[in-house]
Amino acid sequence: MAKTPAAMVTADDREVRVSSPDRIIYEATDRTPAITKLQVCEYVATVGSALMRAMGHRPVAMERWPDGWREGMRLAVGPQDREGDGFYQKRLPKGAPDWLKTVRVRTPNGRPIDELCPSEPAAFVWAAQMGTLTFHPWAVHCSDVDHPDELRIDLDPDATSSFADVKRVATATRELLHELGPHGLREDERQPRRARLRAPADQVRLPGPAARRHRAGP
Repeated sequence: MAKTPAAMVTADDREVRVSSPDRIIYEATDRTPAITKLQVCEYVATVGSALMRAMGHRPVAMERWPDGWREGMRLAVGPQDREGDGFYQKRLPKGAPDWLKTVRVRTPNGRPIDELCPSEPAAFVWAAQMGTLTFHPWAVHCSDVDHPDELRIDLDPDATSSFADVKRVATATRELLHELGPHGLREDERQPRRARLRAPADQVRLPGPAARRHRAGP
C-alpha cells in the first residue's frame, strides 16, 4: 500500500510539513467521526493566536502520542517506562527545524535542558505534527525563567470523579480567587515577577479557612 505523501499546513506565514497526514489520531465514536493527524494540525493552526496568548514565549513540555490516542492507552511515568503509549518530551528532539526557539531550563534534579519556547503559532503546529496532544507550559516567561508571573490551576478528574466535578471545583475556585481579591490571588491575572521559582513544580497553598468553605459541593 502506497504511503500517503506529506501535507503542508500554514500557520501565519510559515508552512509546516505534516508527515502521515491520514494517520488516525482519534478513532470515530458514535457521535464523532475519526480525526486524522492532518486535521489535528489544521485545528492547531486555526487556534494558533489563542495558543500564543496562553503559552507563547514560555517553556513548554510536550505530551506526545505518536500513534494517536485510544481508550486504555497509558502515559509513561518516566524515562525508564518503556511500556507507555504516550510520553513527555522535555528536550527539543534532534532534527527539529532551526526556526524553532528554545530556552534553557533546569529539571527538578537540576539538569539543564533546552525546552521548546513557542515564538510563533507554527511552533504549536510542528509539535502537533510530532504527535503532541497536550501542552504543559511553565508559569514563567522565557526571558526570565526564575521568576513566575502566573498561577495555573490544573483540575484533573480521577477514576472516582467526573467532568461535572471538575466544573463544580472550577466554579468554586473562581469564587475563592475573587474573594481573596487584590490582597490574594486573582483569576487570569499575571503578576509581577517577584517570587523566585524554587523548582519547576512549585506549589501554591490556598488559605485554609477560605478553601474549606468551598470544599463542600452540592
